[in-house]
Order: sequence, then structure tokens, then C-alpha cells
Amino acid sequence: MRWLRRPLVIVLVGIAFRIVLISPVLNWLGTPAYPFAGNEPSHIAAHLVRGEGFSSPFTDLPVPTAQQPPLYPFFMAAVFEGFGTFSKTSLFVILAVNCFAGALSAFFIYRAGLIHFSSLTGLLAAWTWSIFTPVAITDLTLSSYPFAALAVVLWLNFVPTLIPTIRNWILLGLALGVMLLLNPMLGLVVPASLLWLNKKQTTITLLAAFLCVLPWYVRNYRVTGRLYPALRDNFGLELYIGNHAGMSGLYDYQTGESPYGSELPKLGEPRFFEAREKDALAYIRSAPVDFMVRSMKRCAEFWTSPWPVAYAAILVLAICGFRMVPPAFAVFTVTLFVAYPLVFYITQCSWPTAYRHPVEPMILLLAAQPISKLLRNRPRLGSRNIKMSA
Repeated sequence: MRWLRRPLVIVLVGIAFRIVLISPVLNWLGTPAYPFAGNEPSHIAAHLVRGEGFSSPFTDLPVPTAQQPPLYPFFMAAVFEGFGTFSKTSLFVILAVNCFAGALSAFFIYRAGLIHFSSLTGLLAAWTWSIFTPVAITDLTLSSYPFAALAVVLWLNFVPTLIPTIRNWILLGLALGVMLLLNPMLGLVVPASLLWLNKKQTTITLLAAFLCVLPWYVRNYRVTGRLYPALRDNFGLELYIGNHAGMSGLYDYQTGESPYGSELPKLGEPRFFEAREKDALAYIRSAPVDFMVRSMKRCAEFWTSPWPVAYAAILVLAICGFRMVPPAFAVFTVTLFVAYPLVFYITQCSWPTAYRHPVEPMILLLAAQPISKLLRNRPRLGSRNIKMSA
């Protein structure tokens, strides 16, 4: 069974498993074209291909948008340019790339286990990532989250062992800039790396990252007239989707002023999102108990969907494993686990498996640690029993 210990095998199995799942997952969703319906980055990509610029995903009109960072929509636009906008071929090309990114994370999860824990912990976590169905299906979504998870595990691999030179800190800052253009919330890895980066390293890294994202700041200000520190302007809309009068459940895209209506093109995106934020805040002030209850339910959704029993067991193991981690890894994990999900608790958590994806590698590494310890101790217990019986 030595092949089970080979990281390359884990990655290949992960790719194969995800590719096999493509057809049944698409059939489960409805039709191969269905994933593009309501998929925001793909509609921004369609605007780009039509020469309309980086425009709103909620309308076919060329309304400038800062609804999300640019990297993934530009990737989808490149695929559309080569294989057709919203075509079946483009869909499978995008999903294949996502499959590769998702499966590749297994290799770096293994290396993270090797660096911070043990080879057995890394193997257990990597195999789980490779073949655990909710993780694999998340990699089959038209989103940047497979790349965000890969970025986090790459950070875990290289930052703790980075040779302290100015050149390396600049390169790290450029890499961080790319991560921010993929998902601005990945900027949390910097404060999470408190015990790996000193003040000088952090300053140089952040400066290089700022220079990398500066063109996007300038672009957003030019087209919207606003400066968005988080590189995107959709917080007000997301807050409204999860908190407004007349809604049911934990989120509602359609009740009230939907972004898919006629008001957004008339007002422009900044004014429309600001109006929705005011509506959401007014509702929260009028119904604070409902807001708190919904937030707690969204918290439960974030950590346990889609298999509550399985994820509850994984989280219990992760809590047990947390007592066995090095201090720097503990700080990194706690920072991300506490800070990263907060925005989903208070806004909306309609897609918990995807939203959780960037922090899931740490969950699996922590959960693998007590199992690894138990497996390592089994031969010792067996030999002890033999000696006692003798």
C-alpha cells in the first residue's frame, strides 16, 4: 500500500474523482448551461468579451461594477474568448481548471502537514481533501474558491520557511496582491501570520501588495466615484440579501429590491448598493432579535453544511487537534477561524461549502492530528500488551 503515501497519487485521484463528478453534478443541477444562470463572475466575463468593460453581473446593460475583484472574471473571459461565451465547452474547460486547482491543494495540504505536524497527519488530511464529496463538489462550482483555498495552503507552505531577504518579502507582497485580486478576504493571512512575519517583513509585504492592487483602486474610483478599501462594493447588497423586511429563511435575493430588477441600471451600482445597505440597517435596528437568531443560524450553516453530523465530528476532532499544534500555526488558525466567517454571519450564507473552502484545509489538518496520534500509538500499545502477557 505504499502508493497511498505518494502525494502525486493523492492529486491524481483527486483530479479523477472531481472529473467523474462533473456529469452527475451538472445533471443534479438541471442542465449543463444552468451553472451560468445567476453566476456573477461569468456574467461579468460576458460583458468583457462583448467589449463592455467590467460591468454589472445583474443586468445585460453595460453598468460599471466593483461587485467583485477582477481576477476570476478575467480568467472566465479568456475562456469565453477561446471557447465561446456560456458554451458547454467553456463550462467544461473552466470546471477542469477548477478541478486541477482543487486537487492540487491536496499536495500542499500534505506538505503543510509535513511542515507543521507529521507526514501521517498530512496524508490523512490530503486524502480527505482529495475524496471528500462536499470538498470535491465545491471545486466544481464556477467560483474562485478553489483557487482561494489553494492560495491559503500555499501560504502555509512557504511563509513559515521563507528566507528573510527583502527580495523574498517583495515577492511575497506581489503574491499577496494577486490573492487580494482573487478574494480580498485572503488579506487576513497577514495578521494571521503574526508569529512568522516581523514588523519589517509585514511592512514590505503590504507595500508590495498595495502597489499590485493600486490599479484596481484607481479603476474603481474612476468608474464609481468611490474608494473601496476592500476592493469591492457589494457589502451593502449582501447585508440586504440576508436582512430585509418580508424575507423568509436566512437569505432572499428576490423579495424587496432585487438587484435583478430595473432600479440598479437607473441608479447605478454604488447608489443602489448604498440604498440597500440603508434598508438592511433599518431592518436590523427594527428587528434585532431576528437578526441575532439569523446570524446564529448562519454561523451553524457556515460550519456544518451540507452534512451536519459529519462536519460536527470533524469539528470535534479539529478542536481536539488544536491542543497539539505549534503556537504559530495556532495563531494562524484562530485568526482565520474567528475573523474570516464574521461577514457571512451578519450578511448571508447561501453557499456555505464555497465560503468555508479557504479555511477548510486547516480544519482537516487539525482533525487529522488526533487520528494520526492514535494510529502512531497503536503499535506501542500492542507491544506493551505482549510484554505484559509474557
